[in-house]
Amino acid sequence: MRKTKLNKLLKVTLASLMTVALFGCSTNKENNGGASEVTELTFWYSWQDKVAENNLELTQKFNDTIGKENNIHITAEYQGTYDDLHAKLQSAFVANEQPAISVMEIGSIKTFAAAGMLEPLDSYISDEKEANFLSGLMENSYVDSKLYGVPYLRSTPIFYYNKTLFDQAGISEAPKNWEELASVSKQLESLGVKGFGFLNDVWHFEALTKGNGGNTVSADETTAVFNQPEALEAVSFLKDGLANSNFKYYSGNNASDTLSTEQMNQKVAMWLGSTGSLNNTLDIANQNGYEIGTAFIPCGKEYSVPTGGCNIVMTSKLSDKQKEAAAMFINFMTDQEQVVYSHKKTGYLPTTQTAIDSDEIKALYEQTPQFKVALDQLQYGSGRPMNKGYVEAAKVYTTALDKIFTTNEDPKAALDTAADSATKILQENK
Repeated sequence: MRKTKLNKLLKVTLASLMTVALFGCSTNKENNGGASEVTELTFWYSWQDKVAENNLELTQKFNDTIGKENNIHITAEYQGTYDDLHAKLQSAFVANEQPAISVMEIGSIKTFAAAGMLEPLDSYISDEKEANFLSGLMENSYVDSKLYGVPYLRSTPIFYYNKTLFDQAGISEAPKNWEELASVSKQLESLGVKGFGFLNDVWHFEALTKGNGGNTVSADETTAVFNQPEALEAVSFLKDGLANSNFKYYSGNNASDTLSTEQMNQKVAMWLGSTGSLNNTLDIANQNGYEIGTAFIPCGKEYSVPTGGCNIVMTSKLSDKQKEAAAMFINFMTDQEQVVYSHKKTGYLPTTQTAIDSDEIKALYEQTPQFKVALDQLQYGSGRPMNKGYVEAAKVYTTALDKIFTTNEDPKAALDTAADSATKILQENK
């Protein structure tokens, strides 16, 4: 991305400032009390378990090192799911109580940037660092050619399977396409377990649809296309699998918990999930005496997968000193050492080329090859829709899918009706 001369000058100035102790403010407010004052900032994050541990541990590491050297203290605060965090962030801006730094689901970057809630990062991220991020993860980082977020805990959905059940059923490898997925799922019926289990998750449906040459929205994100032949074939494949190939659909408010329980109890053998769940999934399998394998998502026509997860962003309304402190934290969290740590801790993707090339990552892949699948699959990755109405439009889509999978609703008719409604939402928000 081309930078202006002003941005270059600001980078040089910032680089000099980063070697000097910062002075100044209490929690997200300017305070000129003197050199003893600490710059107190908050960092909002989503998700629990390994992800929460990762965020808290890295924040503490920053506070104990760079933060201590520069009179900066960051408080990491859990805010629920991405949707929860986004809603709280909007409310916090109204009350002028927004955090300085936050994670943000990649598809929401444009909405918050357009509303003036995010600070462009062009002046705070060097050209060298920007170029080091994997290109397959950068599509959702820019709005109007400005850099508003950098890859942090990034993911793709991947294919998980219970290798122990596969061995018992005499299945030697993971399915590569839909035909093999249906056949393997049917074969697992002999063990008294369900083969392929799936949730009503729009991200997963994006993956399956893209893997058949389709999409959920048009290239300009103004028209819903999930009723087009390629997308309809994906839905029809799943519906037929429920009737004939030992598939299982998990619906309702507790669907994800139910699927997780059945995975743990070895009642279902295959499913889609985020690579960010990999370490938790491996731990649960180890505790319960079975082995997990990972693979590319089986495709209809071609491998293709949406990226996901979060970028890390800086909010607007900060003082210059707060921006400098927030930039130090963002750069720290996306430096090689922290990228490697986060990948090993959670299973989220390594986000930089230098991290991938490190001896530590190479050793990890040698010992635990399940980690490498998402990185290899990233060559087929793409961004997610950034139309601010997409979340609402996607709910129209998934509501129709739930009817298709739980009733005798005709898939084509249901998706045509849903696409009309979703297109209106996208048009209103373009």
